[in-house]
Amino acid sequence: MTMTELDVAKLTYTELLALRARLDREIGEKRDEELKVLADGYVKKAQAAGFTADEAFDALRPYVEDKQRGKRSDAGAPAPVMYRDPQNPQNTWSGRGRAARWLAAYEEQGRNREEFRVSGATSPQG
Repeated sequence: MTMTELDVAKLTYTELLALRARLDREIGEKRDEELKVLADGYVKKAQAAGFTADEAFDALRPYVEDKQRGKRSDAGAPAPVMYRDPQNPQNTWSGRGRAARWLAAYEEQGRNREEFRVSGATSPQG
């Protein structure tokens, strides 16, 4: 694998933010792709052993349930909308986790995240 060397020290602050947004998107997409490959492999192994995909999924429940113990009762509730895309109001983001792709694209163009904050929305940390 060859990779073009990028001297990030020569980039401006805005260019670095745009690069980070692009990298976050690429990393997220690669993560999703790899998880799908792993899930496909798991289902194929289960089916080869004579199990259905539902049975394979049910076998994972104890691993998921162990992680869920001790979580708040509102853990399954959707997070409130913190940011909204003015071009497409259906595009929203709660401010939790990795930035939404639509927001990262705006940031890559040099726009400020706060431009898209829903009025009255407070930080997800408190």
